[in-house]
Amino acid sequence: MKKETRKEVIKWVVMLAVILILWLTGWYRPVISTIQQGILLTGIIQPDTKKAHSDNVIEAYFIDENDNPVSLSDLRGQVVFLNIWATWCPPCRAEMPGIQSLYEEVGHDVAFIMLSTDREFAKAVQFKKDHHFTFPIYRLAQNLPLELNTQSIPATFVLDKEGVIQMLHEGMAKYNTNKFKKFLSALSPSS
Repeated sequence: MKKETRKEVIKWVVMLAVILILWLTGWYRPVISTIQQGILLTGIIQPDTKKAHSDNVIEAYFIDENDNPVSLSDLRGQVVFLNIWATWCPPCRAEMPGIQSLYEEVGHDVAFIMLSTDREFAKAVQFKKDHHFTFPIYRLAQNLPLELNTQSIPATFVLDKEGVIQMLHEGMAKYNTNKFKKFLSALSPSS
């Protein structure tokens, strides 16, 4: 075997070994998430705030971290930021720091429902604790209504104070932007 070919084979074997190790250990999730966070920091991926999803008032039921039931009707009169996510989803993990920043800025005016789809809700609670997130997380109390069903996660809905969907964004996005905060402010009861 030629020296150049041998070097090329060694490079490929090492690269495949690293990929295999990342995959088998689960370390690929934080690696991919970190790369995606860098992409989000550029501001390239932002939600389209001009697109309403439904004209219907939405009702859904959740259970919070303390096993308290919460429904969307309990939150009428508030704008609701509802994000569907999972701990195993790298794009979900990537957008979490930005959502945390948004929560810190507007969480007094906007209700946050961070809806975990993890089979074991304890994993979501531990993830939140490990990353020092303070936004509230929830699990489903019953099936999602058709209007909130989505084929991908993360998926983010914004509901107005009457409970009507004003925005849907599927996939990761940077939400802690002035444009998005103005969008939320225009929907909020104090506006």
